[in-house]
Amino acid sequence: MKNWMKYIALCFLLFAILPLVSPTAVQAGLTAEQNNVTVSLQIPEGKTETITSLRFQLRVWAESGSMDTPAFQFDSSIKSMVQDAAVTKQADGSYLMDLILSGKKDQKIFADSETAKIGSVSLKPTSKEYRLKVEFADTNLKYADASGLSEVTVSMEQEQPAVVEFTKSSGSDTKPPSVNPPSSSGTQVQAPAAKPVLKLSRKNYTYVMFKWKKISGADGYVIEEYNSKTKKYKAVKTVTNSKVTAFSKKYSYATTHKFRMRAYKLAADGSKVYGTYSASVKITLSPNQVKSFSAKVSGSKVKLSWKKVSGAKGYQIYRSTKKNSNYKLLKTIKKGKTSKANVTYKAGKKYYYKIRAYVTDSKKKRIYGKFSKAKKA
Repeated sequence: MKNWMKYIALCFLLFAILPLVSPTAVQAGLTAEQNNVTVSLQIPEGKTETITSLRFQLRVWAESGSMDTPAFQFDSSIKSMVQDAAVTKQADGSYLMDLILSGKKDQKIFADSETAKIGSVSLKPTSKEYRLKVEFADTNLKYADASGLSEVTVSMEQEQPAVVEFTKSSGSDTKPPSVNPPSSSGTQVQAPAAKPVLKLSRKNYTYVMFKWKKISGADGYVIEEYNSKTKKYKAVKTVTNSKVTAFSKKYSYATTHKFRMRAYKLAADGSKVYGTYSASVKITLSPNQVKSFSAKVSGSKVKLSWKKVSGAKGYQIYRSTKKNSNYKLLKTIKKGKTSKANVTYKAGKKYYYKIRAYVTDSKKKRIYGKFSKAKKA
């Protein structure tokens, strides 16, 4: 995250020390369709250089009725390395969307076209009747070309705010309009009907393995992870091949994660129509291997010591008279901050010791880490 933030800073802050190009106006469009508003921009008049970075803001608010936090989905045609849509709620109850696109020199935003479809705002009304509006929050748009050495600010000639509304008096239908976009033939694209069943497992201690069954009619799947700080889900993987039903991702030792997924169907314009979310599933990853483990005889006891494992809830100590087999549980320590233990032994025998850390998941089940190397006492 730090790398691309630095990249954005270069693209958008260097204008403070470099001369600006003479600004020209740019046409901006907002098109409402059902509960979505498509955002498009025309390339600034007279602009011939490749535009790789731009930034602008949208304002979303409920003129009547109520709504949840809106979301922004960048169009699949946009190939920028950075695609960021920060949504913040304002004091007056409206939402401000700060949209940033930033790419490398070969990642054109206006790819061989005068108009670029940036993406769409997904509105989420929570009342039976509502009137929601989307507009450009600022009359200025900032962009940078492939050189990345200067930022240009241009004024936007925008249309009137896009309006999404539903009232009983607006038609005979008493149900809110469907969010399924129409296809090129004029018929609505139906979302995948089946609800996915997501299964998680651990692989090689630090990998989460995702598995699910293929959903009939789906064109792809989106896996989302819950962020306990923001209390929101965020997409971590979009599977664009409907035949793929497995995926793995590496995480840190001794961490707990919660995921959900849903299938989607592609409309003719490339937008996604989503099906029902799966049930949320949690998984806890194994702790790290115990390091610096030692076993030393001291009088009638064997003194064991090791380096504490981050996140560990406890440890299990095993013993055997053979180095590579027949290990049996000798002692369980239920304190993760412990780094020492004493055990008794029979004189005249040679023993080997191993130790492993464990954590507990949401169901209080123990999840064990890899055994340490065997130590002789």
